[in-house]
Amino acid sequence: MRSLCRRHASFHSVLPWCRHLIEASAFPMPGGNKWQPRLTMTRLCSPKELSKSQSFPGLTPLFETAKGATRYATDLGRTLADQASPRLRI
Repeated sequence: MRSLCRRHASFHSVLPWCRHLIEASAFPMPGGNKWQPRLTMTRLCSPKELSKSQSFPGLTPLFETAKGATRYATDLGRTLADQASPRLRI
């Protein structure tokens, strides 16, 4: 059985009092030869405020390795946070 590949990264956002937690992983696709990137972003501001999360399902392209898919999702998360992308709604 193939396992998921996971990577976590903490990243400062444009807002100086908030941080984004990037949770990147890879999911094995049916057929067993391709991996799909998975990304969840969580905004962490202060202990008094609830964190908010956003998932990005169905990311493409598909990858030959779990490592490649996870790296793609991590890089995408950093780019979304760094550029304050409108796709990031948290």
